[in-house]
Amino acid sequence: MDDNVLPLRPGPEELVDDRYLLDTFMEYTPDSVYFKDVQSRFIRISRALADRLGLKDPAEAISRTDFDFFSDEHAREAFADEQRLMQTGEPLVGIEERETWEDGREAWVSTTKVPLRDRAGAIVGLFGISRDITTRKQDEQQLAAQAAQLAEQARELERLTLVDELTGLFNRRGLLVVGEQALYRARRDGRAVVLLFLDLDGLKRINDTHGHGTGDEVLRAVADVLRTAVRESDIAARIGGDEFGLLLFADGESTEHVVGRIQAGARSARVERRLPCDVSVSVGTCAIDPRTPGSVEDLLAQADRAMYQRKHGGPSGSEPVRLRGAGARQSRAGRISH
Repeated sequence: MDDNVLPLRPGPEELVDDRYLLDTFMEYTPDSVYFKDVQSRFIRISRALADRLGLKDPAEAISRTDFDFFSDEHAREAFADEQRLMQTGEPLVGIEERETWEDGREAWVSTTKVPLRDRAGAIVGLFGISRDITTRKQDEQQLAAQAAQLAEQARELERLTLVDELTGLFNRRGLLVVGEQALYRARRDGRAVVLLFLDLDGLKRINDTHGHGTGDEVLRAVADVLRTAVRESDIAARIGGDEFGLLLFADGESTEHVVGRIQAGARSARVERRLPCDVSVSVGTCAIDPRTPGSVEDLLAQADRAMYQRKHGGPSGSEPVRLRGAGARQSRAGRISH
């Protein structure tokens, strides 16, 4: 044919010729179109689908099935869907299928499958049309992965804002945030709560005598003692330069036992860490009535005032801590020296 001669346009007869229209559609549509019998065997496919299946001629697909081209997993899933469709007569519209091929390739298609009926209305197979959406799915998966990564980074940043960098314990903000949630659960369950307020005595003297590196090591030592002395459900925090807080959720274990573990840990910390100085910690306790309202911040404020009075109001700086106020009852406090 002369390249300069335009192809003849179809005449009126061809435009109403169903076979011509179907042949033209199957030859030139960019989508994968197929017809199958009741055993899910191909009886006709489009040129585009033949190209996807690696066939030179669409006729090569006749009597073959998905098992000849795809992985067994995908072929079984598609076969089950198609058999169910032909049994129920209910079409599958716009479903997203993950195609896995025999060579390990993966693709995604948006598929619509409809029962194929004979002139009497009986289902004799199905026909379907699929459009490749692999690029779109890959973009969605990449965006989802990026969103998950950003969410994890946000959680990590949030965690970092709640954690004391030096000791790895919660900081004051962390104790307020996490402690408030735990306090709410304890009140809901009617569990008793105890706040321990610990003050590392003589930190300035340690820094001045042995250097800030030693002071930091002593703080880390105290943090490790607290970590091992409390249970996983309890909350330990460094809430100030030389101050620590513990929220203990009672389950039959006495506060004295916890304080005893802190004493034992502090007693061995100097030897284990080869510290050049003694560790002295003042401890105040405050039992919280779960029926009485009050926040962790309120309790810390009480503890702050009590510790300030102990440090600056007592004759020797070692008066016991007394915590009072709504939701709290006074408890004994002492000084732990090793």
